[in-house]
Amino acid sequence: MESRQLRYFCEIAEAGSFTAAAARLRVAQPALSRQIASLERDLGAPVFLRGPGGIKLTSHGEILLRHADAMRVHAARAREEISASLGQIPGWISFGTAPALGRLIFGPVAEVMAARYPELCISFVEGVGASLLNGLSDGTLDLALTSRSAYAPGVAFKKLFSEPVYLVAAPGQEMPTSVSGWEDLRGMPLVVTNQQTTVASWVEELSGRTQSALDFRYRVESSQAAIDIMRRGLAYAVLPQSTMQEIRDIQSFQRARLTEVSLDRNLAQSRERGSAPLIDVLRDVVEAEVRRHFHDDTGDCSN
Repeated sequence: MESRQLRYFCEIAEAGSFTAAAARLRVAQPALSRQIASLERDLGAPVFLRGPGGIKLTSHGEILLRHADAMRVHAARAREEISASLGQIPGWISFGTAPALGRLIFGPVAEVMAARYPELCISFVEGVGASLLNGLSDGTLDLALTSRSAYAPGVAFKKLFSEPVYLVAAPGQEMPTSVSGWEDLRGMPLVVTNQQTTVASWVEELSGRTQSALDFRYRVESSQAAIDIMRRGLAYAVLPQSTMQEIRDIQSFQRARLTEVSLDRNLAQSRERGSAPLIDVLRDVVEAEVRRHFHDDTGDCSN
């Protein structure tokens, strides 16, 4: 089995036909067919089902594609490590986190990385929940700072800190004397932010078994929209500390910490793609910057 055969195989699987793959590769279609026929002889099994509607992977082809993708990832990582050992810098690396956290750490992280690697290009991505995890899975993100999910078996998580969570209300709105957990929010109209590609919010995920008893009155896409609805006295907002830091007139609002609730923040990477020296450096820089803002033990902001 040759590397050229694997490359041709992957292109055909992605393009959906020999004709389209031949055009992409700028290879004559008969030559492409010969290489795949040779590959199938070496494997002792067909990898494609050919029909008038194009080609489909056989069960053997699906196995081969899974391993071929992993081989391409490992080859790319090997090139990155060799480049790093030679002092060469790849074109781009990518890091994503929630918008509020991003506005706290993107600038300082960029400054530190630029001092070490002046030619490095970094893609900073703002997102939440599923969108960040999908980015790790499909390779568009190298590293993410996000909450942990039980539905991401291909992602490795390292907890950095637990971020405090607050109940926030507009001036003059009735406010409980104290709140500790989700049970204390029963009967209050709440505004929550969706996790983009899902219809659920992080509040609904954290509240778990009690969510059916909570009044999720409004769902919005951004924390700023949630703050505006809360500001108008239409609902109470449940906000993490990092988001509250962005409210300039936060002192004018009523707020109380949910002492039994916190939002875990984790550094996340794809298990399949593994790591690379430059990503390891980025991870260390992000972790150091996060610890400048948050205590690891209590999660309270240090500034």
